[in-house]
Amino acid sequence: MRRILLLSTGGTIEMVPGEKGFTPGAVSAMDTSVLSSIKDVTIVEERFCNLPSPHLDPVQMAEITGRLMQIEKTGEFEGVVVTHGTDTLEETAFMVDIFLKGTLPVVFTAAMRSSGELGVDGPRNILSAVRVACTETKNLGVTVVLNDEIHAAGRVTKTCTSNVSSFASPGYGPLGFVDDDKVIYHRLPIWRLGLPFTCCKPVLEEKVGLVRTAAGFGGKLIDHLTDSGYRGIVVEAFGRGNVHPETADAIERAISRSVVVAVCSRCYMGRVLGVYGYEGGGADLFSKGAVSAGDMAGNKIRIMLMACLGAGLSAGEIEKLFENL
Repeated sequence: MRRILLLSTGGTIEMVPGEKGFTPGAVSAMDTSVLSSIKDVTIVEERFCNLPSPHLDPVQMAEITGRLMQIEKTGEFEGVVVTHGTDTLEETAFMVDIFLKGTLPVVFTAAMRSSGELGVDGPRNILSAVRVACTETKNLGVTVVLNDEIHAAGRVTKTCTSNVSSFASPGYGPLGFVDDDKVIYHRLPIWRLGLPFTCCKPVLEEKVGLVRTAAGFGGKLIDHLTDSGYRGIVVEAFGRGNVHPETADAIERAISRSVVVAVCSRCYMGRVLGVYGYEGGGADLFSKGAVSAGDMAGNKIRIMLMACLGAGLSAGEIEKLFENL
């Protein structure tokens, strides 16, 4: 009989209505009664925390990751389903994905609607996530299951503030689907970004910032982060990885002070590439020492950079790691 851990961390899926809106309650409102329909599985529930996901910071995400690393090492469960708030779910799921070896099925799920709203989606999402954790036969990495879809943690993102179909993998699509009679996989990921080392627990460099550029904006904020002692900065640039000249100057100043600057695009699909050689163009930034983050989202490459710097990797080693992006 399979043993599956249901690890709860809070979020809408556990919240209760009140005078000021939905908030975490002393008792979880998460409905797990649907799990009784799954045969030959023992479900063990563990409350890790009960927080709105905007309250989770990378240190707390690392604590969740550490618990899952412990389970992967001991083999005490055959799979884990993590319930989480939707706002930062993709960041926690990605952090877990880069630290785990890949031998433990880990599935994140959530709810876009609380138990006090019509059309609540939490119970079905939990049921689907447990079914995925029970049926995964090949290592998919960490997955995210909502609205009957299975997504890779490295690619999934929240695309809508309120719709139950919010979670998607732009440019890639889901790995598969959960139907009433079975779990169906249409494709397996051939790409997974992981750390080139093993460790007992996550160690993060917390001073890694994220700057989203806008017309004529970005340079002063990069200078501020550099002056504040940040060791890494992720820049969400325009298009193929281009910025205003003043922003390019700020990036160069940061690099000269040993700050690792990773460049991704603020577009939600497509890679950055050094095809523009003008001042502030991608080719110009990479010639100055900026690191290309390929087609990774800024919030996720920030998590990766925190892990790399926390492990003591150099800028050259990080650039080498990012070569396949």
